[in-house]
Amino acid sequence: MGTPQELKAFIQTYTDAVWNQHNPDAIDRYFTPDYLHHDVSSPAVKTREDYKQWARALQSGLSDLHVAIDDIIAEEGKAVKRWTASGVHSSTFLGIPPTNTRVTFSGTTAYRVTGNEVVESWYVYDTFGLLQQLGAA
Repeated sequence: MGTPQELKAFIQTYTDAVWNQHNPDAIDRYFTPDYLHHDVSSPAVKTREDYKQWARALQSGLSDLHVAIDDIIAEEGKAVKRWTASGVHSSTFLGIPPTNTRVTFSGTTAYRVTGNEVVESWYVYDTFGLLQQLGAA
């Protein structure tokens, strides 16, 4: 990855492909096979395969899921994305039966990128706010 602008464009392209076009299999195109995932809200998610399964579960539980990028800061090999996600809780998610409620939650993701692939990422998002909207907190 060359310039910070190219890295920002890469993060935008990946976000659109995986999250906004609802294609978790695209993760294989953007993440290394030995990718490491860090997420205190989902500690079982560690690998690229885990991450794909987590994305599928999120997209299944929250139909019409859309991730808007609020800001991206990038420098050589590193990027931080501030984002807001929204969707309709239309099927069981996190063990919570569907409420048909539109939910919105926000977070920040830091990425370490080598070449044209994400090697590692760290997620922090408003899990409690999401659970409140689903009536579970």
